[in-house]
Amino acid sequence: MQLNEMEMKKILDQGMLTRSIIENETVMKKCQMYTEMAKDPAVKGFFKEQAKGLEDVLGYFNKGMAELQ
Repeated sequence: MQLNEMEMKKILDQGMLTRSIIENETVMKKCQMYTEMAKDPAVKGFFKEQAKGLEDVLGYFNKGMAELQ
């Protein structure tokens, strides 16, 4: 089976986005876990902010994935 350049680009883009989504979900879950474990309010706030930022990044990646399909 032969793929044209556009189909190949779409497959590679989907793979890259899938990997980025998985990596960001993992880091976001770690930040949420660290937020629960932290005792210092400043540390809790830092990880909570990071988790929120990663949620926004995931939304961006999911939007990109939807556009590819």
